[in-house]
Amino acid sequence: MHDLRHAHASWLLAGGADLKTVMDRLGHAQIQTTQKYLHSLPDADDKALAAFSRVRHRTQS
Repeated sequence: MHDLRHAHASWLLAGGADLKTVMDRLGHAQIQTTQKYLHSLPDADDKALAAFSRVRHRTQS
């Protein structure tokens, strides 16, 4: 069961779900518990930079 929860959380985060939503979905009381699922996202930094770039360009229009 733990592996399914881990896969579910990892897939949600990889798909762009925010950490707070995943935390609520898994029933974690602390965000630090949910942050442990981020280790399996090798491109998380690239996604964060891309998200920042999208927002930055949106506000410049």
